[in-house]
Amino acid sequence: MPVLLITGGTRGIGLALGKAFAQKGWSVAACYHEDGEAARQASREFAAITQDFRISQCDVADREQVGALVEGVWEKWGRLDCAIHNAGATWNARILNVEEVQWDATINVHLTGAFHLSKACLKPMLKQKSGHLIFNSSVVATTGNIGQGAYTAAKAGLIGLARSLAKEYGSRNIRTNVVCPGFHKTRIADNLSPDAEETIRKRHLLGKTTDLKEVADFVTWLAGTETISGQAFNLDSRI
Repeated sequence: MPVLLITGGTRGIGLALGKAFAQKGWSVAACYHEDGEAARQASREFAAITQDFRISQCDVADREQVGALVEGVWEKWGRLDCAIHNAGATWNARILNVEEVQWDATINVHLTGAFHLSKACLKPMLKQKSGHLIFNSSVVATTGNIGQGAYTAAKAGLIGLARSLAKEYGSRNIRTNVVCPGFHKTRIADNLSPDAEETIRKRHLLGKTTDLKEVADFVTWLAGTETISGQAFNLDSRI
C-alpha cells in the first residue's frame, strides 16, 4: 500500500487531497501547525474513510520537527511514496506595508518548509530507490499579484526548487513536480470581498474557478506516475 505525507493536510485543499488519496487506498500522514480543532475534525473525516492514517502537529519551518515527522512516517509504514508540501500562510498587503516578520513567516512556511521537507524525505526515498515530491504552488507564481509580494515570491521559489531537485535526483528515480491549483475559497482567501471573487472568476476563460475534485483527481493521478518530473501544472483556465 503506497504512503503519502502531506503538510497542511487538515483543512482546505490539503484535507481534500489527503482524503482523495485515502479513498484510493493510500496510507496518509497529514500534519498541521496550530489549529487543533481542524485537526480533530480532519481525523473524524479520515476515520470515515480508513483507519490507516496519522495526523501530527508540525511547524514546517522547523527543521527538527520536519525531520521527526518524516522519521515517524518511516517507522510506522516503512516506506514513503509521495510527499506533498501544501502548508501555507500569507499576509495580504502591498510591499510598503509588509513587515519583515510577515515576509519571513511567509517564506519560511512555503519555501523553507519545502526545503526542510525535501531534505528529510530524500533520505528514505533514496533508500527505497523511488519517490515523488509535489509542491503546491500558485498561478500567481508566474503572474504576480497586487498585495501578495511575499506569497508570490515564495510560490515562484517552489517552482525553481522543484526543477532543481528534479535534475539533481532524477537519475535516482525521484520525481519532483509542482501543482498550481488555481483559486479556491480557503482560509487564506477568507478576506476577499465578493466583488474581488467575481473579478477573479472573470479572469478565467471558462468564467469559473477550479473544481476542487478535479484538483484532487489530478494530484492523485500525478503522484502515481513514473515518468513525469520537473513540471509545473496550472489547474485553471487563466492564460
